[in-house]
Amino acid sequence: MKHNNVVFVFDGKYIGQFKVTCYSLLYNNSHTSFNIHILYSGLTDDEILDITDFITKYGSVPFFYKTDISMFAGLPKMPNDDSYSTYKKLLIPELLKISDKVLYLDCDIIVNGEISELFNNESPTFLSAAKDIRVNLKRKEHVKEITGNKKNVYFNAGVMLFDLAKSNGKVSKDKACTYMVENAQKLRFHDQDMFNHFYSDNYTMLDGKYNYMTTFSSVKDIFCSRNKKNAVILHYANWKPWNENYIGKFYGVYKKYYKMCSKEKNVNFMKKRKFSAQLKLIFSYLRRR
Repeated sequence: MKHNNVVFVFDGKYIGQFKVTCYSLLYNNSHTSFNIHILYSGLTDDEILDITDFITKYGSVPFFYKTDISMFAGLPKMPNDDSYSTYKKLLIPELLKISDKVLYLDCDIIVNGEISELFNNESPTFLSAAKDIRVNLKRKEHVKEITGNKKNVYFNAGVMLFDLAKSNGKVSKDKACTYMVENAQKLRFHDQDMFNHFYSDNYTMLDGKYNYMTTFSSVKDIFCSRNKKNAVILHYANWKPWNENYIGKFYGVYKKYYKMCSKEKNVNFMKKRKFSAQLKLIFSYLRRR
């Protein structure tokens, strides 16, 4: 049986979030076996054994790649995350010695449906991703600076499909690292800016249902249900549903899979939402606009 390839990037602080995302993937694609590739740092031997048990229970196979993040020292870190873990996405084409499609997923994602279509469709490019509508609308000057292109072609790097059989257009690790170091102050969106700098004019656009952002983009978005029902991959890209101040979409969906996963493996990171914390986040957000 062929195994589809999925890759995750995380460190010891996000094991619980990884398990919930991975559980949602395996639960909703139970007829499919996966090779689960994990680029990690800061995991103990016991944690690796625990993750291995979690994955193999569903008939999938784990592969672990211990990664050195010292090469990313000095680059901007993600907010509220004192690490360079997100930049390890850059190493995916180098570390995974396979000639096949590989789906990358962030660990703030719920796979809420069947994804075989992603692997079955042929793409002419090395990289496929969904357009980041919010960044294109709100950060036009930044998009232009990063991509060098006036067109709104900026994509989100939380869900990316790599076709490792294609070498045309693939950027080497050394070239990408050189760009990141020389342009560290420009990297407002971290590794996502790097991928867009090199691939924004040569990528295949995925349907938005495969990277549906759960942050409300406008007041209208609160009441408009367009595209919500068709969402297959839910991406909690900004506000996190496990925090007490979460005010985005699909809270109930995340909580459902969190509870289901908890019955299989102990995860204990989701906080109960507090109205006062939600109000504080809303006022903070409004002040920045």
